[in-house]
Amino acid sequence: MVKITMIGLSAMFLCITLGSIKKEYGVILAVITSVLISFYGISRLQIISHSIRELQDFLGINEAYITILLKMIGIAFLAEFSSSMCKDAGQTAIAGQIDFAGKLTMLVISLPILQSLLETLGEFMP
Repeated sequence: MVKITMIGLSAMFLCITLGSIKKEYGVILAVITSVLISFYGISRLQIISHSIRELQDFLGINEAYITILLKMIGIAFLAEFSSSMCKDAGQTAIAGQIDFAGKLTMLVISLPILQSLLETLGEFMP
């Protein structure tokens, strides 16, 4: 994590310096740095995914629920990344729409879990 922090802080100072010369250079450097750091984060997601699968096997949770959960995590990260890049480039309206679309997509993906929950609750109702 120390390496990632140092890369991020170094890139930030370079972005500020380059941004004062020409704003586009700072934005490009910010995007490249963010992509590199994201690849590091994605490698960590594999460890988390493996741990969740082990937990699923231990608890006997339906695999479909785990798949939905992992998709929602991916959508959240992708939407946050894209939105942040747009905000850094000064495009807050686009960033807001990306956030909105990400939330709607997660809602749509989670509908099977909601349906299953309501069915389970219905079984306990007289």
